[in-house]
Amino acid sequence: MSCKISVFRSLTLLSLVICSSAAQAIDLKWVGCGITRNAFMADLSAAYMAKYDHNITIEGGGATKGIRSVAAKQADIGGACRYKLNTAREESATRMVPVAWDALVAIVHNDNPVDSISLANLRDLYLGKITNWSQLAERAPRWNC
Repeated sequence: MSCKISVFRSLTLLSLVICSSAAQAIDLKWVGCGITRNAFMADLSAAYMAKYDHNITIEGGGATKGIRSVAAKQADIGGACRYKLNTAREESATRMVPVAWDALVAIVHNDNPVDSISLANLRDLYLGKITNWSQLAERAPRWNC
């Protein structure tokens, strides 16, 4: 049976950026992706604080802010949904430790003529290389769900 609404998962790296002095701190500061903050960091930090009696301040602001706050020693731990940019001087003093994966889901309306799409075509769609669903109708493989 062919699915009219196809779901695609693209794994995005979710990383923690750790400053070397974080292990010695009693009061820790986490800065990073707001989605991560809302999804699990508040609960995770509450459990950690209950077990170890340390305080963790949680602040969103995005992956870039998380990475660069750690590099600037303004945060102990940074949450990022991307790798650090090797070309960015502001990110060079960080060490990335992957701890989880995030998912991206693409869902289309039932009237859409595309039954499925490859990850490469989905990427091209987001990059603007594909501008019309009809360009995918002949290119996409047919998957059964």
